[in-house]
Amino acid sequence: MGLGSDIQQISSAIFYLISRPKQLWREIRLLSTGSCVGYYELLGDDVLEGHNQAFSLSHKPLWLNLGYWKEARTYPDACSAMARLVADTAELCENDTVLDVGFGFGEQDLFWVENYRVKRIIGFNITSSHVERARQRVERRGLSESIDLRVGSATEIALENESVDKVVALESAFHFDTRVRFFREALRVLKPGGKLVLADVVPAIGEKPGGLSHWIGLRRWGVPRANLYDREVYCEKLRKSGFVRINANCISDDVFPAIARYAEQRSRGLSMEEVRIELAADEIGSGKGTALWSSRVGLMDYVIFSAERPRT
Repeated sequence: MGLGSDIQQISSAIFYLISRPKQLWREIRLLSTGSCVGYYELLGDDVLEGHNQAFSLSHKPLWLNLGYWKEARTYPDACSAMARLVADTAELCENDTVLDVGFGFGEQDLFWVENYRVKRIIGFNITSSHVERARQRVERRGLSESIDLRVGSATEIALENESVDKVVALESAFHFDTRVRFFREALRVLKPGGKLVLADVVPAIGEKPGGLSHWIGLRRWGVPRANLYDREVYCEKLRKSGFVRINANCISDDVFPAIARYAEQRSRGLSMEEVRIELAADEIGSGKGTALWSSRVGLMDYVIFSAERPRT
């Protein structure tokens, strides 16, 4: 994206915000902190901005991921499918103690305990409002003995060495300051042979976000510039951190086109339950959703990464 295009987009955004003082103040606060905490508090109970229902619907699932839409047609089903893809990649099972870093409202943790019978999940999240809400939901489901959710940092994990079987991060690792520091902590707390699985968003291979509009988007979203590298560099950083059996599975075509259509439908006033996504084959490969994501933050490659701590 060129400088002229950057200036045009930013000028339009500034004009729009000046006419809406409350939104302008919100944007100033987000940019001044550069932290994901403010962003997620802004989102409230919905993954889409401007659709916060303030937890007024007790039946509403509180997913905060973009969804895996290969077979799903509704947003809750797509999010469940993403959680299932992460769980299957991590090979979650009944004997596992799992560390979930950046758990949102704990929807995936409830899903993993109820569907995979995971023995115990320990979660860390730096957004205290998420932790509080997630704990309430866990308690209401009678799962407090299986799910332990705490306020804490991904880069300073308050667990003993070799204390968990699996570490997962579902759409959160791009926020970690830095992701490499998290890799080292994950390696430390994993038992020998333990597995790390991340659903993450990175730049396209060989690309690096640049320009003022990308800087604003990344700053607003709380993504450190140190995390801006593609999947090939990502795998190399995992290797240098001590991991083995590293794999990267790109699923961008089964994420971005459908979530872009979902956002479009919700913007028309449809509820989460009313939106059904049906995409033709040419729409899936069109890059429409990918281009939208790329223009905002420069991240257009959705990848499921997996790696293991060496057994010896």
